[in-house]
Parts: sequence; structure tokens; C-alpha cells
Amino acid sequence: MKFYPVINNLDEKLLQEEYRSARGIGVVSIGATCLFFRRGLKTWYIPYSDITRFYKRIELVPAKMCCGKGEFEDASLVIRTGEKELEAIALPDNRAAKILMEVLKEKMPGTPSVCPPKTEEAFAG
Repeated sequence: MKFYPVINNLDEKLLQEEYRSARGIGVVSIGATCLFFRRGLKTWYIPYSDITRFYKRIELVPAKMCCGKGEFEDASLVIRTGEKELEAIALPDNRAAKILMEVLKEKMPGTPSVCPPKTEEAFAG
């Protein structure tokens, strides 16, 4: 299996060993030193040391149904490095997002796990 880096390249053999022993939650796998996720037919990875902030994002998606209108929750895990949002990984449901957040908090105890505060500049445009 070939792995694609989000930021930095790591040794392919070490990644394969780590991926085999990783815990899978939806499309995300939690390794010892890296976070793996699948997008299409590719498996991407990012080392925990490169992640400066992570949080879950729940978006309400409007839907038209036969009996009226409704909204569905769309859960995703957002990975940030510095001020830049690197990835927004789609998750199967809110329950998977909660489990993933708990595991990541254990793996990276000093890393902030909340959405950064909104600035006034973001609302000006």
C-alpha cells in the first residue's frame, strides 16, 4: 500500500507497520505516531507532531423529503497546522466523531481540541 503525506515524508516501511497495527474509526486510523485517513483510493497520513489543533465540525445539511424538510448532521474532523486548515475529514456520524476526539485527546494531550475563535476580519468579507 502506498501512503501519501499531507506535509512531510516518512519512511514507507515504518508507515506500513504502523498502519497494520492502527485502530480504525470510520475512514480514519489512529497509529502510534501518525493519523491515517482514506480519501478515495489513497491513504494519507500526518504525524501527530505536525498537528497544532484539531476539532470536530458538525454542519447541518438541509434536505427535502417526501413529507417535508429536514436537516442532517454532517460530522468532520478538522486538522490544523498553525493558522492553516489542512484537512476536513468526513466521518460517518457524530458518534464516530466523539470517539475519535477522545482517542486523539489521549494521543496528543497538550494540543488544543476546540475550534479557534472567530475574528472580526472573517465576518467583514
